[in-house]
Amino acid sequence: MGMGRYVKITGIMGEGRYAARHELSKESFFATLDRDFRGKFNPFNRDTPPEWCPFLLESDEDGNYLCSIHDSAPSFCKNFKCCTCRIFKIDGSPAGLVKGRSTLVTDDLKLKKMWDNAVNAALNLDLEGQKVKIAEIIKDSGYKVDYYE
Repeated sequence: MGMGRYVKITGIMGEGRYAARHELSKESFFATLDRDFRGKFNPFNRDTPPEWCPFLLESDEDGNYLCSIHDSAPSFCKNFKCCTCRIFKIDGSPAGLVKGRSTLVTDDLKLKKMWDNAVNAALNLDLEGQKVKIAEIIKDSGYKVDYYE
């Protein structure tokens, strides 16, 4: 949602096509609105916070936010990871997610306590060693972790 600080539309190339630039990576790209959004979405006429990416759509009835240029998204978007891993309960239901190396986002108090202990036990390890150690501790506690590469 914060990509609007960096993604700037620099020109209109035609209906539903825009020239844009990512201010951090200096990548210029052509964005084409996905077919479902053409004629229905105008990145200049929105009632969204200014820090939002100009191509991010407001949430749908299920609370999901969609990228209006997903099919033509630039490499920095495709490579961006909003989280490094997700943690699931034994039944497969979501329990939490991790941002960066160790910031857990969860409402599960048992997982939070276990996570703090697991991270502390793995602080002296390199990144790969940390992932392995944390995955072991999580599994032993009745959870499953899926790391994203």
